[in-house]
Amino acid sequence: MAKKKIKRKKGTIQDYIEAILFAFVVAMVIRNYTIQTFKIPSSSMEKTLLIGDYLIGNKLKYFFTDPKREDIVTFYMPTDTIEPQPRDNYARILGPIYINKNSWKIVWHQKKMIVKRVVGMPGDKIEVKNKQVYINDKPFNVPEAEFIDSRIIPREQGSIIWNNKWHHNKFLGSRDNFGPVVVPDSLYFMMGDDRDVSYDSRFWGFLDRKSITGTPAIIYFSHGDPALGSFMEFVRKERGYRPKQELRLKRMFKIIR
Repeated sequence: MAKKKIKRKKGTIQDYIEAILFAFVVAMVIRNYTIQTFKIPSSSMEKTLLIGDYLIGNKLKYFFTDPKREDIVTFYMPTDTIEPQPRDNYARILGPIYINKNSWKIVWHQKKMIVKRVVGMPGDKIEVKNKQVYINDKPFNVPEAEFIDSRIIPREQGSIIWNNKWHHNKFLGSRDNFGPVVVPDSLYFMMGDDRDVSYDSRFWGFLDRKSITGTPAIIYFSHGDPALGSFMEFVRKERGYRPKQELRLKRMFKIIR
């Protein structure tokens, strides 16, 4: 008489583990290839994007096309380190997950997500004169750009020095009088809409096409500091002042253009 095969039932723990692993894989696929969520941390894109805007980003757009001038794009901060520092203190577990070998704490380390506007395309000559941006010697303006500092910093009083693969130890002027520089192939020149407080390509150089992750699509929640009304407010915040935060219902579900 043939023996009946006995089907073994999976244990509850195994079910949980398989469900967690499946959810993790699905979440990673969605995060890496379709959408991303993040929060605006600074005033550099005001008043297009405010501190405390929570965004859903579209990661598919630039799979099929390249960024165009005036596009708002998301990217990883070029000056951030790829791995936690000092590197010898950390062991990599998986992807951006590390463990501190001294404290045994789990650390998630990834470059900061940044949002800026594309100003310079490959081959463009970029120059700033008295806050006015010039592209290929012609004035360039976007209606979203704003200036909250009445001062104009002369070129000779600036302190912008590029020390990277494009310009080694080269003085390029000030925030308000910068350049000229020519954008190499496959690179872009980025600027924030709030030009007086934006840490952008004027300071850290060109952005590699490979670093661009997508474009912000919609604001799904907004709670944070009021928009800057003056440069003095920015200075006070840099010194530690924290204004009363506000819930911005009118910004929720706003499509970013």
